Amino acid sequence: MKPFDLDQELRKTGKEKLAAGVPDMIRQRQDEVYASLADLPMQTRTGRKQRPGRIRTFAIGAAAAAFIGVMSSAYVSPIMAESLKKIPLIGSIFQMVNDLGLQTAEERGLVTPLSVSAEQEGITLSIPEVVYDGTRLSMAVKREGEGLEGGILEHTAIQEGNRSKDIYPRGAITRVEMQIDGTSIDDYDLGARPGLSGKPTSDPNGALFELLNMSLDETGIRMPDEFQLTVNITLEGIAKPFVMEIPVRKSTDQIILPLKETREWNGIQLTLEQLKFTPITTGILMNIEQTNPDKALSDETLLFEVWDEKGSVLETVGGLGIYSEDNHRQEREELLFDRFAEAPRTITLKVFKPELVDPSQKSGSFKTDENGDVLKTYLDELEITIPVDQAGLKQLYEDTRK
Repeated sequence: MKPFDLDQELRKTGKEKLAAGVPDMIRQRQDEVYASLADLPMQTRTGRKQRPGRIRTFAIGAAAAAFIGVMSSAYVSPIMAESLKKIPLIGSIFQMVNDLGLQTAEERGLVTPLSVSAEQEGITLSIPEVVYDGTRLSMAVKREGEGLEGGILEHTAIQEGNRSKDIYPRGAITRVEMQIDGTSIDDYDLGARPGLSGKPTSDPNGALFELLNMSLDETGIRMPDEFQLTVNITLEGIAKPFVMEIPVRKSTDQIILPLKETREWNGIQLTLEQLKFTPITTGILMNIEQTNPDKALSDETLLFEVWDEKGSVLETVGGLGIYSEDNHRQEREELLFDRFAEAPRTITLKVFKPELVDPSQKSGSFKTDENGDVLKTYLDELEITIPVDQAGLKQLYEDTRK
């Protein structure tokens, strides 16, 4: 599996990048949920069609690695210590990504420090920290060694005829495999396994990998509260994969709010079935059905946002959608978002259609305004607002349990 192509493509679906256009595979219905899982092709199982839904953001940053003399001194002031934490290879990788949930986890002591590493041919891979809230598992991966020619997630796509081929510099990650208690997630079809993604950080030798506990198939594999994770990472130019064993344990509580709120628009019936909160992640489970027998859900491009009563909009972490029928008239969706900065009083699910540059087509580049923001048509008929227990959510957000 090569989880990085789709990351790069889905970067274009970010707020300032959506205008660049998204491949048709992603465009079809909820692959554009600002989300997607891994960059695997759509797979068909008996009576089901599964579509990836996982957002990952790639960015290239510069590394700083000095200050050895300062670090070796007997005393470092609190101000200097805080500054040093932000320097690549010194600070937490969770502080190097644009993710409030992971930053909060590091600040609240929910992250589990590890001393796990593997070495081959002068290159060492290590996993210094991990956090798991029962919904998503995030782990830091760091690389050290000689003869490295680019960033840990760096690659270039070249076109060979009708096919695209990825070129990796020596030492870049080309494949990642995860095993949960000895069972590879690749043993399950796309809709029946946790989603896997990789994200860069401001350190080109550091990356963030995440497993999202989003199996919508009852026959699939889900991550338990505690398990042994085996990580196999293959680097370009190194013959054998780096294998590391990680003990994983859920370090936060969660609040689950079961629902059955239904809205309808243009033959589409949307039912919000569940809200899930942790100190790190916000999850939404819903069912979507096209009641018009002459239409399919894939005929419409619908995207989703999560707001609070103050107008704050959550960043998307990932999502998964599974058609229950081959005619694409019913689908279950699970979407994961970042946490709110403050506990809200209400949660609003907003649905919108992005305007296309060519409105006569079902897919293509999105139209943007002068600021580069995608032009959206919100569907008020499908909007759902749910009151939440603000006091309970505030207590959860302040969780420091491990």
